Amino acid sequence: MPSTQNPYIFILALLLYTCAVLFLAFFFISHKKPTWVYGLLGKGIVTPKETDSFTPQFRSSLYSSGAIIAIRFNLDTGIIKAINKTGRDLLGIKETANSGHNKFLHKQFLSDESREGLSKELNLHKRVKNYPATCSVNDSLIKTLITAEKYENGDVEAMIIDITKHFNIYQQIEDQNIFLQNILNALPVPVFVRNTNEQSPFTNKAFNDTFGDADNDPFEIYDFHAATDFIKQTLKEPEDTRPRQANTSIFQTEFSTTINDEFRHFEVQRRSLKKRNGQIFGLVGVATDITHRKQIEQDLRDTTRRYKNLFWNAAEGIATIQSDGRLTAVNPALATMFGYNSPKQLLELVPNTEVIWRNPEQRLEYLQMIHEKKTVIGYDFEFVRKNGTTGWMTISSNGKFDAHGNLKSIESIVSDITQKKQSEIELKRCATIDSTTEISNRNALEGYLNSLLGTKTNSAFAVVFIDLNNFKPINDNHGHHTGDKVLKIIAQRLVANCRKVDFTARLGGDEFIVILNGVDSKNILSKITKGLLDAIEKPIILAGTTHTISASAGISQYPEDGNTITDLLKAADASMYEMKRLSKASKINEQLQLLANS
Repeated sequence: MPSTQNPYIFILALLLYTCAVLFLAFFFISHKKPTWVYGLLGKGIVTPKETDSFTPQFRSSLYSSGAIIAIRFNLDTGIIKAINKTGRDLLGIKETANSGHNKFLHKQFLSDESREGLSKELNLHKRVKNYPATCSVNDSLIKTLITAEKYENGDVEAMIIDITKHFNIYQQIEDQNIFLQNILNALPVPVFVRNTNEQSPFTNKAFNDTFGDADNDPFEIYDFHAATDFIKQTLKEPEDTRPRQANTSIFQTEFSTTINDEFRHFEVQRRSLKKRNGQIFGLVGVATDITHRKQIEQDLRDTTRRYKNLFWNAAEGIATIQSDGRLTAVNPALATMFGYNSPKQLLELVPNTEVIWRNPEQRLEYLQMIHEKKTVIGYDFEFVRKNGTTGWMTISSNGKFDAHGNLKSIESIVSDITQKKQSEIELKRCATIDSTTEISNRNALEGYLNSLLGTKTNSAFAVVFIDLNNFKPINDNHGHHTGDKVLKIIAQRLVANCRKVDFTARLGGDEFIVILNGVDSKNILSKITKGLLDAIEKPIILAGTTHTISASAGISQYPEDGNTITDLLKAADASMYEMKRLSKASKINEQLQLLANS
């Protein structure tokens, strides 16, 4: 997945701006005296011999030219014998054209080095063409090209052209080239220029350090460096569709190679170089080392592949949810949890996650946590399956926010904890339900009383303590299985004879507790208690055997008899034993009365 913008694109822009200068500088640069440059500039100058074939009128016109200095001087004496107006004006000679020149010597304007070199060439070859020389005129140095011929008497006829401006331009180009070379050498990426002759007039330091000398080393192994195919392909483009100078053809490629025993990847961007008329004369390119980027891309592909494997094979449900509640990605495990055949079916049939939350309040609480903390871990909620049944899930989510803090999407992992929740509910029920009678046990009783005592309303309630009489013989004579059934039937009778606002629990053994809420009248309490005892005393028939059970009851009232659980239970227990004592005394009195009457 290459980037859409190369980090070194500005390099190409700089190169396009300077490419013409680089090529021009290449043709001008030489470590020796650039005599060929002077030859190029003075190519149009004729030699004195050549003027013999011209008409007198043309020779006169040449002599009078304002662009060329025509001069005759003696090489041995240095005396100037003839010079045209252009020369006189340049050298500041005031005499007439035909007299007084012998007072002005050539050494007065030719530098020593130029004069010695010119004399040597003329003595050896009798003729020179486009000889570069330096002249001193009015304390200023000018650059010239001299074409001259020496005669037997030592006289020299010469034509001189002032190339100072051209030389200065050349010098500026050379300076600019050095400046640009330094800039490009400072760039950390390899830069190269290739012409149509498969030559490399320019490479920067990074290129040479990475790939070696472009002209001396075998670069056939680097496809990017071969310009011919790229240039030919560009030339094949129709003229009307070929990019203009402002939209130069661009070619990008990647290649791999081994450098210093290390496998490297490069991305090369090349642009064709064109003249003003659109003619291509080469290309400029940048080779960017993308080895690290390639490794990152490979790591990203590996990570993506691992993520996809986890996504599709995970036992947990995975989903991406947009800020508006839309599901945009789900895995098979999540679809199965909700009762759908496939992720596709889930995405098609569930337009919004609102429909899978059983309680809207839970969803709002969850979203609020996402906005506040950006991350939610282990939030339990009830969900609705496709068939309408419900279950429990735990969800862990990470919110994705934009630069302005707006929620964009939520990445979530969910697990179905329905069985776990059911087990927790069962454990909780077992912790508060008496397994024999299936009504509340002592733990539930204490929790209920704590809730009543913790309220600020201080509503009145009564505690009825019930103890079964003569229950032990049932266990002894008929077994504990029968005894448990009797206890369960009695518990059911107590619940049936209580109001919905009341609370019934087994305290343990053959003792029961009934909490009567909102009752403070002793008469009403006595009436309700008598009804409970009457219900207990009704015969119980099990396996053809009739069991008759009686019970004693004691009552304590809140807050008269106490304001703690212990105080209330003790008071009710004491009241119950007082009732037992009175009941026994009453029975004894009845028996004594019967004996007295017999």
